[in-house]
Amino acid sequence: IIPEETNPKFYAEHLKPYEFILDKVKEKSVLEVGCGDGYGSAYIAKIAAKVTGIDYDKDIISRARDKYKATNLNFMHMDATTLQFSDDTFDFVCSFQVIEHIPQDKLLNYLSEIKRVLKNNGKFYLSTLNLDHTMKSPSTYKKNPAHCEEFRLTELKVLLYKVFSNIEIYGLHLTLKHYIYQLLKKSGVFKFFPYAINPVNKFYDKITTNDFKITSNDLPKAIDFICICKK
Repeated sequence: IIPEETNPKFYAEHLKPYEFILDKVKEKSVLEVGCGDGYGSAYIAKIAAKVTGIDYDKDIISRARDKYKATNLNFMHMDATTLQFSDDTFDFVCSFQVIEHIPQDKLLNYLSEIKRVLKNNGKFYLSTLNLDHTMKSPSTYKKNPAHCEEFRLTELKVLLYKVFSNIEIYGLHLTLKHYIYQLLKKSGVFKFFPYAINPVNKFYDKITTNDFKITSNDLPKAIDFICICKK
């Protein structure tokens, strides 16, 4: 996503995993696989010792280099399944909302390469959508054409355990306040109010990462999964 072109809710939802890892990457070396626009890499570079963001799209890497500048931040054009780094290079690797874009026959390469470039006891942070939450009705569901593979909780676990033996999984959820406003939005109870005084619109216009929570509770109903895989 591009923050300036994204509605506040969608941006906050995607920024939340970076916020989740921020205190953990302090003064550490971090690789972001699939950095896209680079907003997440720039966000964690505020506290990490060094951040390298990679993406397969040459144009978006070029824009990221122009947009986000810091002495400890670097962007590189690279394929996620053939990382051009030595073994045991990074303290942390993160790859948020990327695994669903990896072709099925390349998934183990993607995970194995990430494990390879992690230092011993290093951690890999991954996020992806929860298919059971996203798929409201199997008969009408249309997968995002940019997605190669989408995962239910069990399917994701099976895949990750093929490469990593130490895994923790958390879920992204709405806060209670956010959930109530979601119900109000769906009900349409305020839809006849002028936009400027519509409380639902005012909430969504100012939504932040504080309106989402990450917890290990109720994983089957999570919006997204956030996984921690330790080498």
